Amino acid sequence: MKALYYEKPLRENASIREMPDPVCGSHDIVIRVVSCSICHGVEADHEAPGGSSCSGYPLIPGHEFAGYVHEVGDAVTTFRVGDRVTADNTVPCGVCHYCKKGDFIHCPDKRNLGNKADGGFAEYVKVAEGKAVRLPDHVSFNEGCLSEPVACCMHSMDQMNIRYGDDVLVMGAGPMGMILAMLASHSNANHVVVCASSAAKLEKVKALGIETVLMDRGDYSKHEKELLSRYPLGFDCLFDATGAEELVYSTPRLMKMGGRILGYGYYRGERPTLRFPFNEFWDRELTYYSSLSQVGDFGRAVDAIAAGKVNAQALISGEYDLDHYFDGLDRVMHEKDVIKIIIHPNAG
Repeated sequence: MKALYYEKPLRENASIREMPDPVCGSHDIVIRVVSCSICHGVEADHEAPGGSSCSGYPLIPGHEFAGYVHEVGDAVTTFRVGDRVTADNTVPCGVCHYCKKGDFIHCPDKRNLGNKADGGFAEYVKVAEGKAVRLPDHVSFNEGCLSEPVACCMHSMDQMNIRYGDDVLVMGAGPMGMILAMLASHSNANHVVVCASSAAKLEKVKALGIETVLMDRGDYSKHEKELLSRYPLGFDCLFDATGAEELVYSTPRLMKMGGRILGYGYYRGERPTLRFPFNEFWDRELTYYSSLSQVGDFGRAVDAIAAGKVNAQALISGEYDLDHYFDGLDRVMHEKDVIKIIIHPNAG
């Protein structure tokens, strides 16, 4: 099969090449990948000297994929060749302290397809039968492959536990910020606002019927003043999906007393350790949550896309065949207004 293969980090160590087809075990299915999305947070790190901290090499990347069932193992009972599916890419170890409690997301030894095991930037990918999720006929493969980021945001929504009447602020309008805003708009929230520095992305958010405020990266006081003029008491819940270290220090003053802030993913500032504003959290009795991944939330994610609560099509900025993967990656890494790029490993 044709696949994207990194022998080790950096582009000069990667190529589109022929690789052995995956061998289907008794309880596995092999998916013929139609769509696989580029995740900026992981795929861009393959281009760094140290590579992605959540990945192992050599590797076929790609953890956001969907396609047709191509082959089924002899013990598989729930899928047939030709079924339309996506798959939960997480593989917990099953034997550690956390797995034995059913707390799979905290498994320290879990492998993720596309990170620690071969993933979907290939014509075929193997998954365990229990990890596959059927796609409704009206959900496209492009939408279906975005079930993974939606599932991650589902876990964040569970962490935040938005209460009836809460006012919610989402910082950032990348794919995760947009998904969080869409999910929040279908939650118990009273108002949902997205604040981001890309006017083009905010136009997409507005088209979804969600309130927006333009962020000034050079002068945070401007968007803070605008937000507090609309919501003088501040917000009950804030999702920080920017990855910008400096926002950790400015967001507390946008919160109501007793508010809750969730940091989605890693911060990518100059310091490896944040100078956390404990005093401001203390003064307002704020709570900080973290959220990075998901395990077992794919069913709900597919349901949200199928029901139209998440408009996955609105996230797509471009599509490429596998031979032009790096053209798509360069757009994700360098074009500010790009949201999600889809790769088609079996195009043509």
